[in-house]
Amino acid sequence: MTKNADGKNIEAKNPHWIEWLTGMISAILVVVLIGIIAKDAFTDKDLVPDLSAAVTGMEQRSGGYQIAFDITNKASVTASQVRVLGELKEGDAVVETAETVLDYVPGRSHAKGGMVFRSDISGKTVALRVSAFNEP
Repeated sequence: MTKNADGKNIEAKNPHWIEWLTGMISAILVVVLIGIIAKDAFTDKDLVPDLSAAVTGMEQRSGGYQIAFDITNKASVTASQVRVLGELKEGDAVVETAETVLDYVPGRSHAKGGMVFRSDISGKTVALRVSAFNEP
């Protein structure tokens, strides 16, 4: 107990109702957070990243045509050194290829990147795929 200079107790014998309410809310939040973390720890079965690529934009730039893309990782496992291969196709024929490496794509997240093709992309299709990754 806290005492003042006179030796008298300055704490109330019965705590205020706000102290009880604050304590109960804090305890409930701690229990809920522990439950969420435990559920995720016991039910998460991801062993490898689940990566997919999608084109988000195409623009003509100096030096060629820039393709912007988004890599999505649906798994909870992080991937590093994600290698993305892009192919510029005219029909079934591959006109040009480009490749880039993203440092990492966190679990249940996405990362953005881009690549540049020298050939004109009008009338052609761009196919992207993740060709390799490492586990950090």
